[in-house]
Amino acid sequence: MTPASVLMMVLGLVVTAITVVAIVRSRRTGLDEIYQGITPGQLPGPGQPALTRRVPDSEYTRAVAVQFTPPKGLRPGLVGTVYDGLAESRDVTATIVDLAVRGYVKITAVEPEEADSPAGPGRQRPIARRGGKDRPDWEIIAQDPPADDELSVMEAHLLNGMFAYGPSVRISQLTGDFGQVMREAVQALYTEVVHRGWYRRHPRAKNGLSGAALWGLAIGGAVVMVVIGGVGGAVGGVLALGSAGAWSRWGRVRPGRTAEGTAVRIQALSFEEYLRTAEADQIRFEEAADIFSRYLPYAIVFGVADHWAKVFGEVAAKAQLAGYDTLDFGLDWIDMMILADLLDVPELALLLGEGVAELIGDLDVSGVADAVGGGLEAFSDGVANFVDSTSGLDSLGDGCDGCDLDFS
Repeated sequence: MTPASVLMMVLGLVVTAITVVAIVRSRRTGLDEIYQGITPGQLPGPGQPALTRRVPDSEYTRAVAVQFTPPKGLRPGLVGTVYDGLAESRDVTATIVDLAVRGYVKITAVEPEEADSPAGPGRQRPIARRGGKDRPDWEIIAQDPPADDELSVMEAHLLNGMFAYGPSVRISQLTGDFGQVMREAVQALYTEVVHRGWYRRHPRAKNGLSGAALWGLAIGGAVVMVVIGGVGGAVGGVLALGSAGAWSRWGRVRPGRTAEGTAVRIQALSFEEYLRTAEADQIRFEEAADIFSRYLPYAIVFGVADHWAKVFGEVAAKAQLAGYDTLDFGLDWIDMMILADLLDVPELALLLGEGVAELIGDLDVSGVADAVGGGLEAFSDGVANFVDSTSGLDSLGDGCDGCDLDFS
């Protein structure tokens, strides 16, 4: 074997060794950081040493303490993004529901129109909706902004895009240009979690060379090795190509969260545990009205909105049976009576504060729980239908676009 042949074989082995080391280091950077000596989910106090270590998420997700409030000061879209490292249309939809709860918009279920026509001049062709024409459409209506609230940049951009052609819009009338607004909203969520220091770079950005660049370099190197080293070069080339495949398969990982990001995620997981396991007996009537609508957008990003609604169906029923003639769930942000008509569930009126006697007439009082529970279950179905309707608005992928966003 010639010296050139040996040299190319050794070079292939060196490339392999470097690739193995790079894969190990890369996969380590994909682990989340966590604070040492601090209760999981808490942040170090001023001047407190903040040592960190990297751990797989299974180390802190196996058992989390229940937290009865969302992470302080964080809106649902941000919580959903740090929760699973993915900003998606569901997070944007939860943001729209949150804006409704806060009084910026009102959501109304309406009869679907026969013809899908654009809502304004210059509109593109409306995006097809899922579920068929027999399902209710949704109209989003702009409201006077509340005086005691403040929009984030992402929320303001979302509202501007939604009402670009007027003060109201149907989901079926939102078009491809709004799909771009949704995409930009998703990218804004990614930008925000980096700005807040929860990730050091875009959460969906994989590190290192990929695709054509990676394989072009590997194939080019392998060819050079074969030309220079013959048989030994062929071995080196195979090692180089194998290294490229190994890096592509195991080395390109997404970044882990910073210790602060992990702390926020633990808070999100703890709050999700509460929403997912809440029972009617644990919720006082007096607090029910305050938290149902306010926490609903978070339940949407966690995927537990149906459970949250059913629990409050039981709460409402128990309240009625206990003598509460009215129990305001703060549902004025969605037109429940139209939804009730569309879904043929008149019991939803119970949630709007109507008297039991006027609504149920001769109905056996033992059936009130089922009636109210069924009403909120139908409301849950309506929210799920709204979320499903918006999921057809975009072709977001992972919202990364090469992850070349400017985070400066």
